Amino acid sequence: MKIVLLLGSPNRQGSSRMLAESFRQGAEEAGHTVELIDAAHSNIHPCTRCIRCGYEGPCVQKDQKDDVDAIRAKILGADMMVFVTPLYYYGMSAQLKAMVDRFCAFNASIHSKHMKAALLTTAWNSDDWTFE
Repeated sequence: MKIVLLLGSPNRQGSSRMLAESFRQGAEEAGHTVELIDAAHSNIHPCTRCIRCGYEGPCVQKDQKDDVDAIRAKILGADMMVFVTPLYYYGMSAQLKAMVDRFCAFNASIHSKHMKAALLTTAWNSDDWTFE
């Protein structure tokens, strides 16, 4: 199975990254192919909700030269999508939410694939913990 991990943490070395790497290791040991996409540090313009894409068409931002087209191809080439995010105020990070909002332009393609999905969340920062 081909799995795409969408990492949404702005903290490059935080607990979400640790969780994503653990998931990747286990999935690869089980024989799956895994690609990690650092959505938090990708160039992703926010969706304007103009709906000119019709939920399945070119985004009006296509000429803006962000990373969404490349990420879209990886997602649509996968069998499973895994979202990895810290919980900020009971929701996913703004960085991951920006990518999810851009799904608008290829929502029908995602839906028709019936791909598997998982959500991995963290609610603490490894830098803030001290053990005695």
